[in-house]
Amino acid sequence: MRKSLAAAAIVLAVACGKRGDPHPPVPVIPKAVNDLVVAQRGAKVILSWSYPSTTTAGQKLGDIRRIVVYRAIEELAADAIAKVPPIGPQQFTRVRQRIDSIEKADLPSATVGAKLVYEDSPPLRGRLSYAVVTEATATSALSNIATIVPISPPAPPESLTAAAKPEGIVLTWKSSAPAYNLYRTAPNQAIDELAIPINPAPLAKTTYTDVPPYGTYQYVVTAVVSNGKPVIESDPSAPATAQFKDLQPPPTPTGLTALVETNAVRLVWDAVDAPDLAGYRIWRTEGSGIEKLTPVGKVPLVFDHPQTQTNYTDATVHPGISYFYEVIAVDRSGNESKPAKTDWVLVPRTP
Repeated sequence: MRKSLAAAAIVLAVACGKRGDPHPPVPVIPKAVNDLVVAQRGAKVILSWSYPSTTTAGQKLGDIRRIVVYRAIEELAADAIAKVPPIGPQQFTRVRQRIDSIEKADLPSATVGAKLVYEDSPPLRGRLSYAVVTEATATSALSNIATIVPISPPAPPESLTAAAKPEGIVLTWKSSAPAYNLYRTAPNQAIDELAIPINPAPLAKTTYTDVPPYGTYQYVVTAVVSNGKPVIESDPSAPATAQFKDLQPPPTPTGLTALVETNAVRLVWDAVDAPDLAGYRIWRTEGSGIEKLTPVGKVPLVFDHPQTQTNYTDATVHPGISYFYEVIAVDRSGNESKPAKTDWVLVPRTP
C-alpha cells in the first residue's frame, strides 16, 4: 500500500510539472490615428498627426517599426470637385498609393512637439486624400482620411521690414494677397511645419505691431489663400530681424522746486512712479544779462550715476549769478524722461 501511494505521488508530481503547449505572442496593434490634418505651404502639402502612443487594448505602445503614408489622387475638374463627395475608406483602400514610410530610425527627426510631420510634394491638381497606418508587431487600422484641393501657390510677400518702436516691433510689407500670416522665430531659425502665426486671424492690412518679450526676433510673412481647413498659404517671405527693447521713457518728475539757501540752491521733487526707474539726472544752466537772462552754459551735476534721492543741493553756485535747473528721470534701459525745469533763481550776494 505504501509503495502504491509513493508511486502515485511521483506521477502526480511529474504531471504538475508538465508545461502546456507554448502560446504565440500577443500582437501589439497600434490604435489608429484619428487626428491627421493636412495643409499647404507653397508647393508642399504638410501632414501632421499625434505621435502614436497607445494600443487597441488601451496599453502603452512601445516599439514602432514604421509609419506608412498613403495618398490617393482624384483627377477632377475644378468645377466638379464640389459636386463629388469626399473619398471614403473603402474607395481609398482600393485606389491608394504608398508614397513613403517613416522608419523607426527617422521618427525623432519627423517629430515636432507631440506631433509627427510629413511633407509631400505632390502634383498640384485634382483632389488629394491622405491616410497613415502605424506598424508595430501588427499594423493599425487606417487613419482618418485628410483631403485637400491644392492650388498653385501665390508668391511670397516682398519687402518685409521690422522696426523697433517704443510700442512694439512694427512690421510692414508690400501688398500681394487678400490676407497674410506673420511668424516669429529666434534669429536665423526657420519656421517649422506646425508654426502658429502671431496674428490671431489672417491680416487684411500690410502692417502689424508685435509686442513680444524684450529680445531679438526674426519675422516672415506668408500670403494666405485659405484660412479654413485645410490652410493654404505661400512660402515664407525673406526674413526681417529686429531687437525689441525698452524704449518707453519714464514719466517726467513733478513738483520740482528750487530753494535758495546761503551759497547754495536746494532742489526737491516728487518721486517718479516707474517700476524700472534707475534714478535722476540733474543739469544746471547759467544765465547772463540783467533785464533779460540768456543761457550761456549748461553743465551736468549728476549724470553717469543717476541718484535715487528726490533732493539735491548744489553748493557750487556763485553769488550774484542766476541759474535754472532740469531734473530728468532715467530707467534701467537708459531711456530719459522729458526734463522738469525750474524758473531762473538768483543766488544773492552775501552781505
